[in-house]
Amino acid sequence: MSQIAAKKKFFRPTFLMLVPLAVMLAGCGGTSSAENAPTSNGAAPLHSMLPKNIQDSGTINIASNVEYPPFETFDTDGKTVIGIDREIADALEKKLGVTIKFNNISFDAIIPGLSSGRYDMAMSAMSDTLEREKQVDFVDYFMAGAGILRTMDNPHKVSTLDDLCGMKVGIVKGTTETEDADAQSKKCQATGKPALDVTIFPGQNQTILAIQTGRVDVVLLDSTSGSSVAKDSGGKLEMLKPYQAGPFGIVFPKGATQLEKAIQQGMTDIHKDGTYKDILKKYGQEQGAVEEFTINKATS
Repeated sequence: MSQIAAKKKFFRPTFLMLVPLAVMLAGCGGTSSAENAPTSNGAAPLHSMLPKNIQDSGTINIASNVEYPPFETFDTDGKTVIGIDREIADALEKKLGVTIKFNNISFDAIIPGLSSGRYDMAMSAMSDTLEREKQVDFVDYFMAGAGILRTMDNPHKVSTLDDLCGMKVGIVKGTTETEDADAQSKKCQATGKPALDVTIFPGQNQTILAIQTGRVDVVLLDSTSGSSVAKDSGGKLEMLKPYQAGPFGIVFPKGATQLEKAIQQGMTDIHKDGTYKDILKKYGQEQGAVEEFTINKATS
């Protein structure tokens, strides 16, 4: 869902081994893991904080690239969205008294979709960066790092970015790892070494398939998703320690201040009651927990 942590600037099977092709081709709209989502009847404690149009509709439409475990992925039915972001959304539904609907789109289409007003917000393990803050706002809710996913046999002896000169590198389109690779290529060339041979893929599924099949030597992506992919690879892949870190944020169109404040308060409330950390712990991501849900706190 990897700039410094931008998805992750950053970001969200081997997932491919576990999920049918139909899942990768799933269109917009994923059902909630909660069968009976709350309605907009005003009974929830934070319902009145929401913009009136959302109160009236009873739904928050969010954009997400649903192929980014452990943050969001489809269950085996190819329709139900599961993962950290879905469970956080379930908890927020109870506080806000509305349904939060996931719409599956490509990662690089998320910001344009918000800017055009097609979606109310986004949850897709997107890194909060200074560049992105020019277009959208973030309520930061997780800390993560960009890293290198390599094969366990590691024939090219890759351990740091400096080892990637001349290597075939896979990156998900629209993520901040693209800029990381560009910066590293310039560094390689400045020392007389070849630039990185980068291939940009439309989604994470295709990127992981590329390293599994030997099309690329390594993949740059955020460490949380990379760790999940490595865990499910049957010992064939491993995620290295992050080379940089930064915040993930829930994303909003510029000017959506009222919705931002409602979500920020909702996150604060589910932190206070323990739900937030319980969700992260369930997915082995408690190390990325934050204590305060700040707005637009990118540093790079």
